[in-house]
Amino acid sequence: MFELIEAFQRLDVDLVKSIDSKIEPIALLEDIETGSIKAWLGHILRNIDDQALKELDWKPLIGQYLVKSKYAIINFLENKTEITDRQQIEALEKDLLRLAEETEVRTFPAYSPIARPKLLSGISDITKALSHLSEEDKATFQTPEGTTGFNLQFNFAPDSIEKLLTDETITNTSEMILKVKKPDYLGESRWEFRHGATPISAKVADNEWLHKFQNRQVDIRPGDSIRAKVEITVKYGYDKEVVSSSHIIVEVVEILPFVPPDTSQIPIEPNDE
Repeated sequence: MFELIEAFQRLDVDLVKSIDSKIEPIALLEDIETGSIKAWLGHILRNIDDQALKELDWKPLIGQYLVKSKYAIINFLENKTEITDRQQIEALEKDLLRLAEETEVRTFPAYSPIARPKLLSGISDITKALSHLSEEDKATFQTPEGTTGFNLQFNFAPDSIEKLLTDETITNTSEMILKVKKPDYLGESRWEFRHGATPISAKVADNEWLHKFQNRQVDIRPGDSIRAKVEITVKYGYDKEVVSSSHIIVEVVEILPFVPPDTSQIPIEPNDE
């Protein structure tokens, strides 16, 4: 229940930006009943002085919008086990935007849809909160608009989210020098490297070299570096922002052992005292 309330709070913050980014929604736990656990939630809405909103009692209207939006999202997930079609998300975004427009609280009707990564993240948070329940459990969302059930069968894997956000993928191979932070001695996980100040997690796909390393024919330790051919895949969203990037070591060209700095040549300034 705590995770679900936190998920709702984060989702409210993102939903309210469709109306005004200066509004701050705060979820309140008004009461909780034991037995079949029930939590009653309310809202406080804070707003920095902003001429964008009409001179009216806008707080109840926005509070209703937040409740209706969460109801729409939970209802959208009904009878779904996953989301694979971007058009489904687009339809939900349009429904949420329509609910924002129906508040009519802005002086100028400049409403914007919730950012897709934020919407997908909100759905993911709700799914994670419900993952603690068993198949025999039941969870419902009760509002003045009606009651809808949470879909406990819905699964939202990170790969599915990434797929829905990705518009274009670019892959290229280049030679890089990577400093080793954490080798994979068992061959079951990724290596941790550093490229300049950037941490990189990469799979080593050079099986011949990896076999030698695991059989102690190659000695490499944290602090050493490798010169390697690296396949870099970058996925871009529809807004042309980076969704994700991944690295694969396709060939280890050379091991560059760590060489400690030579301090013997550093001049020592005389102490005048």
